[in-house]
Amino acid sequence: MLSAVIFCRHGETESNLGGWLAGSRDVSLTARGRVQAREAAATLVAEGRQAGRQAGWAVPVIYSSPQRRALETAGILAGALGVPVVPVAGLEERRWGDLEGGAIPADLLREEVPNGESLTGFRARVTAALDGLPAPTDGGPPMIVAHAGTWPVLCRWMGVDSALLWPPNASPVVLTREVAASG
Repeated sequence: MLSAVIFCRHGETESNLGGWLAGSRDVSLTARGRVQAREAAATLVAEGRQAGRQAGWAVPVIYSSPQRRALETAGILAGALGVPVVPVAGLEERRWGDLEGGAIPADLLREEVPNGESLTGFRARVTAALDGLPAPTDGGPPMIVAHAGTWPVLCRWMGVDSALLWPPNASPVVLTREVAASG
Protein backbone atom coordinates (compact mmCIF):
# COMPACT_ATOMS: atom_id res chain seq x y z
CA MET A 1 0.00 0.00 0.00
CA LEU A 2 1.27 3.47 -0.85
CA SER A 3 2.35 5.66 2.07
CA ALA A 4 2.47 8.87 0.02
CA VAL A 5 1.26 10.09 -3.36
CA ILE A 6 1.31 13.30 -5.32
CA PHE A 7 -2.12 14.01 -6.78
CA CYS A 8 -2.56 16.31 -9.75
CA ARG A 9 -5.93 17.09 -11.23
CA HIS A 10 -5.81 17.48 -15.01
CA GLY A 11 -5.39 20.92 -16.59
CA GLU A 12 -8.31 23.10 -17.66
CA THR A 13 -10.77 21.71 -20.21
CA GLU A 14 -13.60 23.27 -22.20
CA SER A 15 -16.00 21.74 -19.68
CA ASN A 16 -14.17 23.43 -16.79
CA LEU A 17 -14.20 26.71 -18.67
CA GLY A 18 -17.87 26.42 -19.61
CA GLY A 19 -19.08 25.09 -16.27
CA TRP A 20 -20.56 21.89 -17.67
CA LEU A 21 -20.16 18.31 -16.54
CA ALA A 22 -17.76 16.24 -18.66
CA GLY A 23 -17.79 12.98 -16.68
CA SER A 24 -17.03 10.14 -19.08
CA ARG A 25 -16.79 12.42 -22.12
CA ASP A 26 -13.25 12.30 -23.42
CA VAL A 27 -12.51 16.02 -23.61
CA SER A 28 -9.06 17.45 -24.15
CA LEU A 29 -7.20 20.29 -22.49
CA THR A 30 -7.61 23.89 -23.52
CA ALA A 31 -4.52 25.90 -24.49
CA ARG A 32 -4.63 27.30 -20.94
CA GLY A 33 -4.82 23.74 -19.56
CA ARG A 34 -1.63 22.82 -21.39
CA VAL A 35 0.07 25.97 -20.02
CA GLN A 36 -1.11 25.01 -16.51
CA ALA A 37 0.42 21.55 -16.90
CA ARG A 38 3.73 23.00 -18.17
CA GLU A 39 3.79 25.45 -15.23
CA ALA A 40 3.12 22.63 -12.76
CA ALA A 41 5.93 20.61 -14.36
CA ALA A 42 8.33 23.56 -14.13
CA THR A 43 7.45 24.03 -10.45
CA LEU A 44 8.03 20.35 -9.70
CA VAL A 45 11.40 20.41 -11.45
CA ALA A 46 12.46 23.63 -9.66
CA GLU A 47 11.42 22.28 -6.24
CA GLY A 48 13.28 19.05 -6.93
CA ARG A 49 16.44 20.90 -7.87
CA GLN A 50 16.22 22.92 -4.66
CA ALA A 51 16.17 19.59 -2.85
CA GLY A 52 19.30 18.53 -4.76
CA ARG A 53 17.77 16.29 -7.43
CA GLN A 54 18.81 16.72 -11.04
CA ALA A 55 15.48 15.99 -12.74
CA GLY A 56 12.99 17.34 -10.19
CA TRP A 57 10.86 15.61 -7.63
CA ALA A 58 11.74 11.98 -6.99
CA VAL A 59 8.59 10.80 -8.76
CA PRO A 60 9.32 7.34 -10.17
CA VAL A 61 6.10 6.95 -12.17
CA ILE A 62 2.89 8.76 -13.05
CA TYR A 63 -0.32 6.74 -12.80
CA SER A 64 -2.98 8.40 -14.92
CA SER A 65 -6.64 8.10 -15.67
CA PRO A 66 -6.91 6.87 -19.27
CA GLN A 67 -9.13 9.82 -20.20
CA ARG A 68 -7.58 12.26 -22.67
CA ARG A 69 -7.50 15.29 -20.37
CA ALA A 70 -5.61 13.35 -17.68
CA LEU A 71 -3.24 11.60 -20.11
CA GLU A 72 -2.36 14.88 -21.80
CA THR A 73 -1.58 16.49 -18.43
CA ALA A 74 0.39 13.40 -17.33
CA GLY A 75 2.40 13.43 -20.56
CA ILE A 76 3.47 17.03 -20.03
CA LEU A 77 4.47 16.32 -16.42
CA ALA A 78 6.25 13.08 -17.36
CA GLY A 79 8.24 14.81 -20.09
CA ALA A 80 9.59 17.34 -17.60
CA LEU A 81 10.26 14.79 -14.85
CA GLY A 82 11.66 12.10 -17.14
CA VAL A 83 9.34 9.35 -15.88
CA PRO A 84 6.87 6.96 -17.52
CA VAL A 85 3.09 7.38 -17.60
CA VAL A 86 1.03 4.29 -16.80
CA PRO A 87 -2.69 4.56 -17.69
CA VAL A 88 -4.79 2.94 -14.96
CA ALA A 89 -8.31 1.76 -15.76
CA GLY A 90 -10.62 2.67 -12.92
CA LEU A 91 -9.26 6.17 -12.30
CA GLU A 92 -11.69 7.72 -14.80
CA GLU A 93 -14.13 10.40 -13.67
CA ARG A 94 -17.60 9.34 -12.54
CA ARG A 95 -19.97 8.45 -15.37
CA TRP A 96 -22.75 11.00 -14.96
CA GLY A 97 -25.10 9.56 -17.59
CA ASP A 98 -27.85 11.95 -18.68
CA LEU A 99 -26.27 14.82 -16.70
CA GLU A 100 -23.12 14.92 -18.84
CA GLY A 101 -22.90 18.00 -21.02
CA GLY A 102 -25.21 19.94 -18.70
CA ALA A 103 -24.58 22.32 -15.81
CA ILE A 104 -22.67 20.93 -12.86
CA PRO A 105 -25.29 19.80 -10.33
CA ALA A 106 -25.40 21.36 -6.88
CA ASP A 107 -25.41 17.91 -5.29
CA LEU A 108 -22.30 16.14 -6.52
CA LEU A 109 -22.66 13.51 -3.80
CA ARG A 110 -26.05 12.22 -4.90
CA GLU A 111 -26.10 8.43 -4.90
CA GLU A 112 -27.94 7.85 -8.17
CA VAL A 113 -27.91 9.73 -11.46
CA PRO A 114 -30.10 8.92 -14.47
CA ASN A 115 -28.34 6.34 -16.69
CA GLY A 116 -25.07 6.96 -14.87
CA GLU A 117 -22.83 5.44 -12.26
CA SER A 118 -23.90 5.35 -8.62
CA LEU A 119 -21.72 7.17 -6.12
CA THR A 120 -21.10 3.86 -4.33
CA GLY A 121 -20.09 2.19 -7.60
CA PHE A 122 -17.80 5.07 -8.54
CA ARG A 123 -16.07 5.02 -5.15
CA ALA A 124 -15.65 1.23 -5.32
CA ARG A 125 -14.17 1.44 -8.85
CA VAL A 126 -11.63 4.12 -7.93
CA THR A 127 -10.74 2.38 -4.66
CA ALA A 128 -10.13 -0.91 -6.51
CA ALA A 129 -7.86 0.91 -8.98
CA LEU A 130 -5.92 2.52 -6.12
CA ASP A 131 -5.62 -0.83 -4.33
CA GLY A 132 -4.01 -2.25 -7.47
CA LEU A 133 -1.26 0.38 -7.77
CA PRO A 134 2.17 -1.08 -7.06
CA ALA A 135 4.39 0.78 -4.63
CA PRO A 136 7.47 2.09 -6.43
CA THR A 137 10.59 0.11 -5.58
CA ASP A 138 12.75 3.20 -5.08
CA GLY A 139 10.51 4.55 -2.33
CA GLY A 140 9.60 7.82 -4.02
CA PRO A 141 5.92 8.76 -4.11
CA PRO A 142 4.13 8.11 -7.39
CA MET A 143 2.04 10.84 -8.98
CA ILE A 144 -1.61 10.22 -9.75
CA VAL A 145 -3.14 12.38 -12.47
CA ALA A 146 -6.90 12.16 -12.49
CA HIS A 147 -10.09 14.13 -11.89
CA ALA A 148 -11.92 16.27 -9.36
CA GLY A 149 -14.17 13.35 -8.44
CA THR A 150 -11.17 11.11 -7.79
CA TRP A 151 -9.79 13.46 -5.15
CA PRO A 152 -12.19 12.70 -2.25
CA VAL A 153 -11.94 8.95 -2.92
CA LEU A 154 -8.13 9.18 -2.85
CA CYS A 155 -8.22 11.22 0.38
CA ARG A 156 -10.46 8.63 2.04
CA TRP A 157 -8.22 5.81 0.76
CA MET A 158 -5.14 7.56 2.19
CA GLY A 159 -6.92 8.28 5.50
CA VAL A 160 -6.49 12.03 5.02
CA ASP A 161 -9.03 14.71 5.83
CA SER A 162 -8.84 17.54 3.33
CA ALA A 163 -10.51 20.92 3.47
CA LEU A 164 -10.29 21.05 -0.34
CA LEU A 165 -13.40 20.02 -2.25
CA TRP A 166 -10.84 19.31 -4.97
CA PRO A 167 -7.51 20.87 -5.96
CA PRO A 168 -7.39 23.48 -8.72
CA ASN A 169 -6.47 22.30 -12.22
CA ALA A 170 -2.84 21.17 -12.60
CA SER A 171 -1.88 21.91 -8.99
CA PRO A 172 0.03 18.97 -7.48
CA VAL A 173 -0.79 18.11 -3.86
CA VAL A 174 1.21 15.72 -1.67
CA LEU A 175 -0.84 13.29 0.42
CA THR A 176 0.78 11.23 3.17
CA ARG A 177 -1.06 8.30 4.68
CA GLU A 178 -2.06 8.81 8.28
CA VAL A 179 -0.45 6.12 10.40
CA ALA A 180 -1.74 5.43 13.88
CA ALA A 181 0.99 5.68 16.52
CA SER A 182 1.62 2.50 18.47
CA GLY A 183 2.29 2.69 22.10
